[in-house]
Amino acid sequence: PAGEMTMEKIGLLMGNPRYRNQEMNETGFRSYFREHARDFVLLEPLSTFESSAVAQEMTERLLSDHPDLAGLYVAGGGISGVLAALRTLGRAGSLITVGYELMDNVRSALLDGTLTLSISHPLPVVARETISGMIAATTSKGTNERHTKIVPFDLFTRENV
Repeated sequence: PAGEMTMEKIGLLMGNPRYRNQEMNETGFRSYFREHARDFVLLEPLSTFESSAVAQEMTERLLSDHPDLAGLYVAGGGISGVLAALRTLGRAGSLITVGYELMDNVRSALLDGTLTLSISHPLPVVARETISGMIAATTSKGTNERHTKIVPFDLFTRENV
């Protein structure tokens, strides 16, 4: 009917709901949409159990159950399976797809348009800051010195890989 608003659907894939970082990824993602983009429907997350084969199956199921899917957020493992499903089903580049880290398969998926965005943690910086914090804690001589450092993440798209 005229004037009826359609809600864009976004699918969510998690590697393993027991991994705290993936739960935090999903929570932060949902929080953003709750605050800034209420006209989207976030589907319940499906677990890939860190398996590319399961991720491919879950992606195929999402695309079959929701042919109008506008986006896909991959909060954990199995990105290879997600990319394979998008390519096999001819959906590469037809929906916004966000994943994590910048591995070789992610880099090529960004370049060919299968993946839209990759959120990457700068592991050398994280490691360096962790070691600095450990050194500060052990050399504080009981003063309970705290070492807090916010390490920004990197965003990669086709244009900056």
